[in-house]
Amino acid sequence: MEKSILGGCLCKKIRFKALIKPKWISVCHCRMCQKAYGNTSATFMAFDKGNLKFTKGSPKYYQSSDIARRGFCPDCGSPIIFNYQSLDAVFIGTLDNPKNWQPNGCHLGIESKIPWDIIHDNLPQYRTEDDPEFIEASRLAKQETTP
Repeated sequence: MEKSILGGCLCKKIRFKALIKPKWISVCHCRMCQKAYGNTSATFMAFDKGNLKFTKGSPKYYQSSDIARRGFCPDCGSPIIFNYQSLDAVFIGTLDNPKNWQPNGCHLGIESKIPWDIIHDNLPQYRTEDDPEFIEASRLAKQETTP
C-alpha cells in the first residue's frame, strides 16, 4: 500500500488502521447520514470486512437500521465507522491524512441531497434503493431473517 491509512477519534482514545487500499471512497447524502453526522453529507472509505483493525480502543455501536450500524467514540462522540454485514467504512475526517484520499466511488442517497450542496465532480450518483452496496446489504439481511 503506497499510503498508510491511519486514523482515530478526536480524543485519541480510538485508533484504527487499514490493512489494504479501500474498495472505494464515496459521499453519502442520505437523510440517515445527515442526521447521524450532523452534516449535509458524509464522505467515507469502504473496506471488505476484516481489512480494518482497531489498534487502540473500540467504538460503541448504534444499530441505525436492519442492515447497518454506526460506531462512535463513547468518550468524545466522534463518528468513526459505518458497517454493513460485509463492509466497514470509516469517515474521511477521522483519517490522519484526509487530503490523501479523494472520493473515487460515487454519490449515494442522492434523493436526500440538500439543493445548495453542489456536487463538483462527475462521479456516478445513485438513489439509495439503486446503490449496489445497499442492495447487497439488504439481500444479506433478508437471508439472515428468512428461515
